[in-house]
Amino acid sequence: MSASKNRPPPDALPPQLVSVLEGLMDRDFAARLERVHRAAAVAIDRLGHLNIVKYEPTSVEPDGADLSLWETMAPAIRDTVVDVNHLVSAIRKDFPPPARAAEAPSSGWAPPPASSDERLAQEVEAVLHTSAEGLARRVSELGIQMRRPEVVSDGWTLMTELAEFRADFRARIGDLVYVTAAAFEDVRREDVVPSYLNQVASRAALRGAAADLRRSLLARLERAAKAEPPSRPALARNVEESLAAFVTLPASVSLRTPYKRRLVEVRGALREAGGQAELGPRALPDVVEPFLALLDEAVEEVTRTWLTGHDRAVWAACGGRLELARMHLALGSHGAARVLAEAVEAAGALYGRAQPFDIFLRKARLDVAEGLDETSSRALLESFGEKLAGLPFS
Repeated sequence: MSASKNRPPPDALPPQLVSVLEGLMDRDFAARLERVHRAAAVAIDRLGHLNIVKYEPTSVEPDGADLSLWETMAPAIRDTVVDVNHLVSAIRKDFPPPARAAEAPSSGWAPPPASSDERLAQEVEAVLHTSAEGLARRVSELGIQMRRPEVVSDGWTLMTELAEFRADFRARIGDLVYVTAAAFEDVRREDVVPSYLNQVASRAALRGAAADLRRSLLARLERAAKAEPPSRPALARNVEESLAAFVTLPASVSLRTPYKRRLVEVRGALREAGGQAELGPRALPDVVEPFLALLDEAVEEVTRTWLTGHDRAVWAACGGRLELARMHLALGSHGAARVLAEAVEAAGALYGRAQPFDIFLRKARLDVAEGLDETSSRALLESFGEKLAGLPFS
């Protein structure tokens, strides 16, 4: 079965959000809010799956100040505008903005809401009106920004601007859903915002792939330091191949455009180095080490903006599995090995968070694959607890 057939409908809502809507007493209000939430889900889905990767530049050469670049990107820009405007229209249709009668005295008294439900409904409507206005304003700003000469003349600048706008739209729409759901129940963002868990998972995958890339590049630098000058061009080509493989990974799609641009620049420098007859001892480090620093910056940014809550949840879940494994060992149960294997698998979502933990995790996976007896289970339990406690949560 293809992946497309396994994907839920674009307007699918998370079960917790459906439960919130089903619990509302005012069924007409609930139906209208559900339509807005489904329109929001479609917009988030479309903004996430709109294929702009095919438009990304493949070099760092200037494109020239003409309209051909803008025309190439026009479909992606148009689809972005259409998707957001569809949500704005849905909000305004089901929750029309209040009439602003100029003749109404500003000091007029209005009766308070008759019930708590009515008060919450008014609160949600105010959020929806403000959100619709903000999204519409950002659509206008997108149109203006996409026509600025300094944007139109450079493919990377144009791609960066479009990607940032799309990310901002998704964040604003996610806020809209979360705030309007949290008005009625104490909910978590990840439980009610459509596609949020997928976005978090993609960032966790990016962090893990970046950690593997970093490890590979450091190993290549070590080999280059010991190699003779005529052997180093081949190592430069190997490093470029590693970067090329990273770009093909689905996880790399989540990498922000400025980092992608730098990656393209580094690949170009490595291809040039790979064509030389020989290279000096600093030729590869001078290219790769600044990129490694930038890669660390990208990982730190992803962790800070997307994965803090995710990491704490995984950390807590792993701690719970370790406690259960400890109980199995105390009771002489063979279940300890199974639970520890589950904990190691779950901890994979933390891969890339800290290098000492990554080293432990790679070894733990080998231990689990070889099979755990009581002695090895106790050893893994002890080291797992120590490494888990040492993770840099602030």
